[in-house]
Amino acid sequence: MVDDQQGPAWISDLLDEQEQVAAEDVREEAEQTDMVEDLREQMLQAEEERGAKEQAPIVRVFTNLAPAQRLLLAVLLFLDVALCGCMALVMFGRVGLPF
Repeated sequence: MVDDQQGPAWISDLLDEQEQVAAEDVREEAEQTDMVEDLREQMLQAEEERGAKEQAPIVRVFTNLAPAQRLLLAVLLFLDVALCGCMALVMFGRVGLPF
């Protein structure tokens, strides 16, 4: 059977098959794109959670302290560093003890 306008029937069947394959390809690409987007979102969420977990312990310790407590810690840290420096100078012989 040959139609004057469309040609043989096997050509129209072939065109229909090509259209179906093209539609399936579009669906597969859309699914892959959705999967990639889901993976990107999961990675972003994991990075945000990891970043929040890494900063939290140190930040919480110092932000929960009163200003007077922070000052006391700063002074004690300064005294520790000064004492370690003096001990190092004595050990290396750069400063002599008076006794």
